[in-house]
Amino acid sequence: MHVFMSRKQDSSRYLLILLPRTDDQAAMPPKPRICVGTHTLHGYTKPTVITLPTTISRFVLRSLNCSIIMSLNTSTHWNLDEHRQIQLPHPDHPDDGHTGAVYGVHLQGDHLVSVSLDQTARIWDLRAQRSLCPPLVGHTGSVIAVQFDVTEDVIITGGKDGNVTVWRFSTGEVVKTISEARHESVISLHFDQRYLVTGHRDGKIKLWNRHSMEVDHFDVPAFAIRPAEGDRYHEYSLLAVLEGHGTSVNALKLRDNVLVSGSGDSTMCIWSLQTGEIVQKINVHQSGIVSLRYNGRFIVSGSTDKSAKIYDVDQKMEVACLEGHTGLIHSIQAVFDDDNGAEVKTVVTGSYNGTVRVWEQVPGSREWRTLHQFDVGGFHEPKVVGNRRIFSVDLDTNRFVCAGQGPVIRFWDLRSPSK
Repeated sequence: MHVFMSRKQDSSRYLLILLPRTDDQAAMPPKPRICVGTHTLHGYTKPTVITLPTTISRFVLRSLNCSIIMSLNTSTHWNLDEHRQIQLPHPDHPDDGHTGAVYGVHLQGDHLVSVSLDQTARIWDLRAQRSLCPPLVGHTGSVIAVQFDVTEDVIITGGKDGNVTVWRFSTGEVVKTISEARHESVISLHFDQRYLVTGHRDGKIKLWNRHSMEVDHFDVPAFAIRPAEGDRYHEYSLLAVLEGHGTSVNALKLRDNVLVSGSGDSTMCIWSLQTGEIVQKINVHQSGIVSLRYNGRFIVSGSTDKSAKIYDVDQKMEVACLEGHTGLIHSIQAVFDDDNGAEVKTVVTGSYNGTVRVWEQVPGSREWRTLHQFDVGGFHEPKVVGNRRIFSVDLDTNRFVCAGQGPVIRFWDLRSPSK
């Protein structure tokens, strides 16, 4: 296997490509794409996406804004005292924006995808503060969950209509609507290069394959449902339904052959994707789990009980409780220090009380404290009293973004002046 790494001049951006041996290629999914810039089409600035050779395929790792090494360095360059606040859409182009509350945002490099009560998704260029294309229309209810990957040229959204929609990032066109998901509202989703998992209001979790494969493929779990026809799963076929929660599944995280889920029933479950069974059921919160992050050792969770918790999976114990918000914590992000036993380095929480807190561990102690608090001030422009609830927070090496009970998305540039 060969490894190549390149660096662009304008910022610390890396492209890491692992080329597999020829005998690995038979199991490869379709050719991947990667964004290399932008171009103008029909008056819109759009991402320029190229198709990579089949030999690169699933081994291409994303390269935008140090996402490869984000877990090591994210908060080390943040300047929390001299930050710059920006909004989407740009004040000069209000028609680019949503017309209702924004339920979810996902940030990657200089792009962001948002989903809304207005039943649309939108693709944003953060530098220009403009949408890259017309709204993505296809859902018939509020769009609640979103994830995208520029390198794979894919956006996946889930909504109140019970549908899961796969879009092409570079054009905004619908690739596939997974109508089989329609049973209950889709509250959460997460995907990797193999699987998509969706969390539903009725407490069920559905596991889907992302690429066509034979029944004897190594990515097909032993507990998978047989294909509807023949010996091959078409892309986005239902592989399994996992049941273990009593109400809505609000948060999901895939990592290798492990799935972590968080539910309104106040529990988190760790699932084995080799057996389909729950290997740990965790109950450390007093009420529902709304958001979580997982790095293979620690789970960081946010809850309607107004607290965030850090849980050590190996030790099977809670190791920290972060309290201070006066409203429920609806979104949480974490930075993990992979050079130090995968320890949790920084936690960022967004609350219904309209504040975002950045947390750090007190040196020499197991206690955590608020390093900085941002008062978002609402999600309307001009600002309106009330309507301050935060629904979604995301971050990268340079900034964090939040959305909530209004059409305006706010983000903070945290780079030091010298950066």
